[in-house]
Amino acid sequence: MSAPAQAPQAAPAPAPAKSGGWLKAGLLGIVGLGGGIAGTYAMAVVDRVVKPPKPVANFAVSADGLTVTCQNHASGESGWWDFGDGTPLEPFAADQPATHQYAKPGSYSVKLIVRNFLGDENERTVPIDLAPPKDAPAPKIGVFVVQPVSAAPVAPATFRLTADVTNASSCVWDYGDGRVEVSEGGKIDRLVTFEKPGQFAISLVAHNGKLGAKESAPVKVDAPRDGTTMAVLRVTDSGTKTDRLQTTEAVAVPVPTDKGATTFTKTVTARAGFTLTDAALADAPKSVKNVKVSVAADNRSATVQGEWAGDLKATNKAAGGSDALVRVKLTQERQLAQPPAVTMVTSSFAAAGQMLRADLPLPPAVAPGAKREYQLEVRTVRDGKSQTILTAPLAKLPWQTAQQGPGWTVTYSAQQLGETVVVTAQQTK
Repeated sequence: MSAPAQAPQAAPAPAPAKSGGWLKAGLLGIVGLGGGIAGTYAMAVVDRVVKPPKPVANFAVSADGLTVTCQNHASGESGWWDFGDGTPLEPFAADQPATHQYAKPGSYSVKLIVRNFLGDENERTVPIDLAPPKDAPAPKIGVFVVQPVSAAPVAPATFRLTADVTNASSCVWDYGDGRVEVSEGGKIDRLVTFEKPGQFAISLVAHNGKLGAKESAPVKVDAPRDGTTMAVLRVTDSGTKTDRLQTTEAVAVPVPTDKGATTFTKTVTARAGFTLTDAALADAPKSVKNVKVSVAADNRSATVQGEWAGDLKATNKAAGGSDALVRVKLTQERQLAQPPAVTMVTSSFAAAGQMLRADLPLPPAVAPGAKREYQLEVRTVRDGKSQTILTAPLAKLPWQTAQQGPGWTVTYSAQQLGETVVVTAQQTK
């Protein structure tokens, strides 16, 4: 009895295509299935060429003052360095170290992005803290003046502090009463008020790395006597600050492998929280032409468009398989809400002809265009105690009001003269 017939078996499903499968199939067609040594050798070559190693962004960072050197241990055909200080990207060169000079001390992040010719990418970021160079000049305090606003510095007493500081990364103020503030260097003009009587040592320390300079001055604040009349002005600055940033960004445009490609389009976005107000071409390599830069309607990005110049194969070879770096000048802005900043300025009234007068210097504005409001208070001391006899918000200057009593009238006025608010009080019967 013959064996029963077997059902025909379906052919095995083809394995999923892998990278380079089309090239392997073509070679198999040429050398023939099972082409012996030649076929095996060809397949090894294809695997090595079509499936290159994954890129690895490996590097070490060393710093000498503000100069950073990146020892390059990365693998990849192309890439770029981002030094984290807003400067243009720098192209990656295999087996070549990268150096960068920073403009000032601070904390930065160095990032390297590498890719192979199939477009596989890898990146690494290394944080660095830069101190001033060893030969950095020592900070210098050329001017340091502490001057009372009022001729009689009685509590609460305001003092004007002015200084001219050079070669300093930061300045620390110690007012001697537990308050400490930090400011930048340069020309400094600030007001500080002591609400209680006492003796205080105002000191300024300018820092530049491990180097420093210090100046100090003692101040004495007396207790007010009976009959002292004082103007107290509270200045409140609030509103928004326009933060403007101008940078040159390097836009990496990958050189296409398609010989038929003639144009390219890339998009560069504004930084988080910023909008673009202007964008223009800074420079471009010879491999591109007719480059145009335009800001999008929502001001959140800019489009970089252009044409490839010449033969793409030659361009790709000349670039080492890397990107064409088109540099674009960007102007970005953002609006920052300013928390209310309150400065109290005080001055005792002094006789000026038939009236009393108090001059109150205004603090520097927190930001251009900030909203400024005033609150005026007039105090007098009776039986050793301070009493408020007038409180008025000054919506605008000049301002005037009057207080009346049995057989007398006191007219108070306030006006701004330059950077000073002048308050007067005149009594009539």
